[in-house]
Amino acid sequence: QKVTIGSTVVVQTEAGAERTFTIVGAAEADSSAGRISNESPVGSALIGSKKGDEVGCEGPTGRKMKFTVLKITH
Repeated sequence: QKVTIGSTVVVQTEAGAERTFTIVGAAEADSSAGRISNESPVGSALIGSKKGDEVGCEGPTGRKMKFTVLKITH
């Protein structure tokens, strides 16, 4: 099972915190509600990933981020 638009993804940050994101189109994105665009740095990094994958990206401020995919639901 891979991450696609519409997937809800639970990830673990490098600091060990769990975050939940739902991947949506740009028009539906609302980061405060956990809905991130498939075109955002985190969203595009997660698209196509599977449970157990480590993904990384550069955030909007230039900070490098790494996540481990823990769970994917559709």
